Amino acid sequence: MNPADPPQVPDHEPVRGSRRGPGARLIVLYGAMVLFLLAVFGLEKPRGLLEETLRDLRHIFFFGFAALIILEMTALIGRRWIRKRSLYYAVAVVSVLALVFGYEVVSGTDPEFPMRGVYSFLGAFGFLALSAALDRGLKREHTWLRGWPRRSIGILGALLVAGVLNPLGPVLASYAGRAGAFPVVVDLASDWQEPFIEMHDAELFVGKGPEEWPRRAGRRVALLLLAGEPGAGVMVHGIFKDWSGFSVLMLNLYSTAPDPVRVNLRLEDSSRLLPPEERVEYPLRVTPGANDFYIPLDVLLSVPSGREFRRNAVRRLGLFLAEPSEPFRLYIHRIRIAEE
Repeated sequence: MNPADPPQVPDHEPVRGSRRGPGARLIVLYGAMVLFLLAVFGLEKPRGLLEETLRDLRHIFFFGFAALIILEMTALIGRRWIRKRSLYYAVAVVSVLALVFGYEVVSGTDPEFPMRGVYSFLGAFGFLALSAALDRGLKREHTWLRGWPRRSIGILGALLVAGVLNPLGPVLASYAGRAGAFPVVVDLASDWQEPFIEMHDAELFVGKGPEEWPRRAGRRVALLLLAGEPGAGVMVHGIFKDWSGFSVLMLNLYSTAPDPVRVNLRLEDSSRLLPPEERVEYPLRVTPGANDFYIPLDVLLSVPSGREFRRNAVRRLGLFLAEPSEPFRLYIHRIRIAEE
């Protein structure tokens, strides 16, 4: 090409529609995420603590991805009229604010989560801020968005998203603690176990083992206060579920009851409530003082209906008083599984 004839060089014009592909794929991606979240969080009953927490936070995810979809839709459809990419973000912020406000007006305020609308908008704003921090087109359009301003926007977005999703932190820590404690499946005296505990007409405390219990004298144990009513006890959800390859369940208890009492050890392998004939109800004769139980899983995991109990899907474990008794304290050490 002859550099002396610049008029012969054609003007650079983008091919019409050449930018529609990537943007369209992003819309499909975000839309798929929303549909996936709707499918997961639309379940009538979540199967675990993590699913329940995510379901409680579903509005934050919905409006966050909705903001990203609006951003891409504005970039694809509105770019003929809106020339500045920064205005795409302004449109997305205003639109998602209107969506959140409209949703709160139509659905009403949730008494258990009165700040739901504020959290939803802050979460959506955080998603948009993270997108802006990673947006090369926005950086080219505004040179001041390079260096520390861009990093500051990214940090702000991350803090907003982390702040509105903060209930996930303790839950994830509990699951990490559970995994780290394995093969301990229940430890009522540990902080990681607390979110999984459900009480039934009883009280649970953490204290020191009695001096008469050599195994745990003066050491940290769980203390279950039972008033003596049948059915009172504790149920633990979200226990380590895969018991395959193990053969023995070990329990260490200490009872202050003056006479032997019968306590049922309950195990369930389903997320839904099972009738008595479909779950494990193993009777334990708890005598006054220390009690050490070593129960073979082949004997323990027997269901009255005759069906095979799923060893790789144990979901709940509970201890319940099976007969009337005088009020007493039941000290509980860690419940473990082991190989013979």
